[in-house]
Amino acid sequence: MWKYSDLLRNIYKKTGTHDPFKIAMYFDIPTYYVQIYSPLAKTIYLYGQPIILLSDKLQESSAKYYVCGHELGHIFKHTGIVCAYDSNTHFRSNMEREADQFSFDLCNALYHEENGYYPNEINQLNYSYGVPKNFHLSETLR
Repeated sequence: MWKYSDLLRNIYKKTGTHDPFKIAMYFDIPTYYVQIYSPLAKTIYLYGQPIILLSDKLQESSAKYYVCGHELGHIFKHTGIVCAYDSNTHFRSNMEREADQFSFDLCNALYHEENGYYPNEINQLNYSYGVPKNFHLSETLR
């Protein structure tokens, strides 16, 4: 069972998709490609509205799905705690792991949505959505 199954189920009920870009569009979260290189993406807030900034190097890469999903993980799981994030290294690393796990679960669900079955190896998610080959929970594939 995935860690974020319930959250993903609720998102899917509202949006009808697991595609991170379509989810962002549904929730009025703009995504822009900009000249940033490290990190590959960042979520900023303008008047309380999240905006996802993605490196323009991702524009032609399948990794844009995993990276956008990661940022959505921060938005859905960590909204409103930016100050704590900036001040505590342990808290920050835990939040990054949660966002990574959310994105992994989202990409796994998107793979099923697009192919009719779940991937049986991490390389399928890597090729399709840029999930890192060394993703620490790749054994959770169904």
